[in-house]
Amino acid sequence: MKSVNLIAIRIGALLLLCVLRLSVVACVMPADTTSVISSILDYYSKVPQERIYLQTDRSYYMAGDTVWFRAHLLDAVTRVPVSRSRYVYVELHDQQADTLMQRVMLRCDTDGIFSNAMILPRGMNGGVYTMVAYTQWMRNFGSEHFYYKPLTVVEKNGRALCVASGNQPPRLKTSNLMEVKQRKGQMLIRMLDDSRKDSLTCIIYGSGNLIEVPYVNSRVLRLDLHKLQPGIVTVAMLSKANEMIVAECETAIGAVYMPKVQMACKPERGSKAPVNLSIHLPDSTGIPLKGHYSVSVVDYDVVRADTLRSNLVDYINSHRDGKYPLADILQHRYPSLNYPMEHQQQITGCVRGTLKSKLKNPHLLLVNPIEGYRKEFELGDSSRFSLTVDSPENMIWLLEATRTEGKTSLVELHVDKQTFPKVKIPYRTMSKESDASLLVTRGKLQQMYNGDNEVMLPELIKTGKSSAKKYNHNFMRKEAPRGIAEGDPRLEWVTMVKTLVAQLGIFVARDEDGKEYLPHVECYVDDFRETDHEELLNINVHNIKSIEYFPKNNSENTIFGVRVSPNGTVPGVLFIFLKDGSEIKRRSSLLSMAKVQPLGYRPEREFYSPQYPKSDKSDYTRPDYRTTLYWNPRVVVGDDGCATLQFYSSDVSKRYLVTIEGASDNGMLVSWQGVVGETNGSED
Repeated sequence: MKSVNLIAIRIGALLLLCVLRLSVVACVMPADTTSVISSILDYYSKVPQERIYLQTDRSYYMAGDTVWFRAHLLDAVTRVPVSRSRYVYVELHDQQADTLMQRVMLRCDTDGIFSNAMILPRGMNGGVYTMVAYTQWMRNFGSEHFYYKPLTVVEKNGRALCVASGNQPPRLKTSNLMEVKQRKGQMLIRMLDDSRKDSLTCIIYGSGNLIEVPYVNSRVLRLDLHKLQPGIVTVAMLSKANEMIVAECETAIGAVYMPKVQMACKPERGSKAPVNLSIHLPDSTGIPLKGHYSVSVVDYDVVRADTLRSNLVDYINSHRDGKYPLADILQHRYPSLNYPMEHQQQITGCVRGTLKSKLKNPHLLLVNPIEGYRKEFELGDSSRFSLTVDSPENMIWLLEATRTEGKTSLVELHVDKQTFPKVKIPYRTMSKESDASLLVTRGKLQQMYNGDNEVMLPELIKTGKSSAKKYNHNFMRKEAPRGIAEGDPRLEWVTMVKTLVAQLGIFVARDEDGKEYLPHVECYVDDFRETDHEELLNINVHNIKSIEYFPKNNSENTIFGVRVSPNGTVPGVLFIFLKDGSEIKRRSSLLSMAKVQPLGYRPEREFYSPQYPKSDKSDYTRPDYRTTLYWNPRVVVGDDGCATLQFYSSDVSKRYLVTIEGASDNGMLVSWQGVVGETNGSED
């Protein structure tokens, strides 16, 4: 018997190397060039697949609450946490109205963790909604492999409808030629067709298992279940002569040994008191389960455990790893992969002549004035472009295409639209009502006193500049910017733009053809660069909202995309903003320019956890009715298998529902939930 355990041989490195070979299209190689085992391993490496699971801080919410969540992204074969896809998409759907309510793009952190928060609208109705999680790479294998999580929003009367997971287990494949049973800790495999005289080989793969064992006709093949990883596995009988599939079916292996979580709780008596939790995570043999786990702590008297809730272990073990068709694997046929592994954000499109003619060496200019980003690209003989950007949500990019000589006439710029999958929410069959009136009562009080209870992570505050006032920064210039603010009386009595800009030290000149222009000044109107100065000078002054001018000969002006002249002069930069945004509307019709706003990733939010130090009583007077008392998506369990955490109780909390979920560094799944507190002590 030849047995290969995927986790034991650590094929993760092989799967990472295959990223460079993702553009494989369908091809056929002789079946006898490799063994069956190596063929399966080769398919794993060339077509890596992902599994995703979404954990939230609790089971149900009320309108206006913040949903804290972590997306656990795992390798489909090894179940090891991965971040080959740098971005994860999370959506909130109203199933009744068949509408998308929110879509969030998550970017993994340095530890490969995808976590964030979503604020529920205060005016949303009570009922059951659906959260959907996926990566772009997962779209190659169908939306049935996305993760669907029911989200209960409590009715105003406190009625909560708890619903079973929308990820219904798949129907397992059966075979009329083969029988697979599980009995007394063994898997029993028997061919029903005794007419087969040739030698057969039994292949078992899936859920971290890969086994090849010869089969003798008319005999029952017995395998020890304790040596198999839990989950859905494929059992196939192959002819040794030609490696043809004789029979194939699926079976689900249950978990024999589960990690035993040890939890110790030491709460101090009284309200707003510190609560210390210590966690110990060993596997069935006592070996520590090193990794990053997500932990939530909620008030058990407000939010009880949802018995219909699907956890990480149940979901992964009850669903297929992905699409691994054995017939294609044996013939070395690989699928066409239409969606690349998303390592970075990109703006894609093409540049061509207005009559669909091909341009010679067109140029692209990508500008983000807010971030001070400017970069030029030469496309050469290619009309297609793919520009790498790092774009938080709500960020706007300006893109301009020109011919070699810098002219925009007779140039068409086409930017590809971001596409998102159409998801079909699975039908749910199990539900039960629960009394959540206490959640409504305390939740309203908490929202009234504390608002959304969220803060931006300190390292991300710097990059979140979209909320700042445009062009209102002094970048240590020798000469401060000059401006005419909104409401300035000069915007009322001045009738000409050239008179108005003269107030800022900009004076009109004429070229050889007698056309007026602003020398050594780069001009922007409503964030769009204006190269026709005569057109700018003809703007209706009464439509101008504000003006800001950064004088010339300051090297910092280059952050706005200006070019230094051969004699070393740095142009000034003039920004004009219109009341009706007409320039934006006009420029949107220009074929050579585009205003691009990709979805963008959401900067991570840090869970708000109040501190009540004994030395400072100033904050003790504010009422505290928190339901979620602790949320941490990256609790580190070290080599000793232990972790400690601390939070403060609310004014009313005494018992706590603790939930721990995640996968260890070696692919061991952990899902644990228990009640700890003053009266209960600890539970395993």
